[in-house]
Amino acid sequence: MRKDDYSQEDIILEFALTIQDDSDEDEIEPYAKAKLVISNEESVLQWSKKWSINYPTLDVLAGSLPGIPTSSCTSQKIFSATGRILEERR
Repeated sequence: MRKDDYSQEDIILEFALTIQDDSDEDEIEPYAKAKLVISNEESVLQWSKKWSINYPTLDVLAGSLPGIPTSSCTSQKIFSATGRILEERR
């Protein structure tokens, strides 16, 4: 089969059947067993930068944490507004 004869489904199937590298799992076990200390003065991002060579996947994960809202206030407002739309008195 020539390269041009592959369909998109063939490529996706080949990728899905490929044995994936377990290096990410190998990174988590040593992290869980390590006795790492985070000081009160150190932020998650600072700690992540310091240990990024040893734990590159966890570094990426830590970089995504500041994007997670610490409050549910916005979602509460949305659900409250939705509830008012469905009420008979509107």
